[in-house]
Amino acid sequence: MSVSIGRLGTRARVLIALGPVGLSILIAVLYLQVAISPSSTAQPFTDATTYQAAGERLNAGEAIYALQPGDRQVVILPWISNAPLLSPPLIAVLWRPIAALPFGYALWIAACWVALLGTTFALVFRTGLLGAILAAILAPAIGEQLAEGNVAAFFPLLMALAWKLRDRPLAGSIVGLLASLKLTPGTLVGWLVGSRRWSAVAGMIISVGVMVVVSLVGSSLAAFGDYLHVAATARPSIASLSGLTGISWLSPGVLVAGTLAAIGLGRWPRAAFVVGVTTSVLGTPALYLSGWVTILAVLAPFAASADDSALVTSGGAHHATGPSAAASASDAASRASS
Repeated sequence: MSVSIGRLGTRARVLIALGPVGLSILIAVLYLQVAISPSSTAQPFTDATTYQAAGERLNAGEAIYALQPGDRQVVILPWISNAPLLSPPLIAVLWRPIAALPFGYALWIAACWVALLGTTFALVFRTGLLGAILAAILAPAIGEQLAEGNVAAFFPLLMALAWKLRDRPLAGSIVGLLASLKLTPGTLVGWLVGSRRWSAVAGMIISVGVMVVVSLVGSSLAAFGDYLHVAATARPSIASLSGLTGISWLSPGVLVAGTLAAIGLGRWPRAAFVVGVTTSVLGTPALYLSGWVTILAVLAPFAASADDSALVTSGGAHHATGPSAAASASDAASRASS
């Protein structure tokens, strides 16, 4: 596979990468057209509006997880929960300055589009046809995510960065941030522990601690209590494993099993990372189509291989040097020491 990717010219790889990107944009536009139609009960950028409203409530000194008269109305799914926000307090705290800016909402939407589409393009460009096939399959999820504005739009980018920086504490800091925003990406701790990246594990612990402090300073201790109540009483989405089977413990069980499996696969860091990413999606109790975009991150470990293979030309093979070779050597050393 590596050689075939390497033989693709830059122009061919650009065209291949533009395919799923264009398809995702088309699907996003279709979603938004439906959302803004007069007969629709939906709204465009639903999740971004939910975050904006939560930030506004905090700025007004109100509770995050309850609506008051005069608050911005948000979409509530009563068969899941009656709470206006299902995420940890951190996202509301991060939205306090965004909600206060007149252009903050538009800036968030633009950032979501740039981060998700840019990551899709970059990963497909580096992995060729294999990446294009996966991204095309995920195009409906990417399109819906673009039309929702959920914080998960940043997850493929952040997870890909965590892989690239895997031998540095910053990788763990990224995992800690992700887990503080959505909890389920915490499965990636299995990848860090299993591959014995202890500096990254330390970075993750510090990151989670910092995010807790930021959340407490930006909201309140009561907000954490309210979130725990919401999390404990919220029902799983229909598309989640628990929702599909009626087995309430199945989704959390997948998260635990995936984390343990990633630890067990530590001698094979790529496999451990892929398992951690995949189970973070499969195990979420609040799984919707848009949530599948996180699966894009499984391409990150193979993007480095594609970079190395790009050095293979019709005139012969050259030795890989620089960061990609160093990363490959790091993985080899990690496996040898395990």
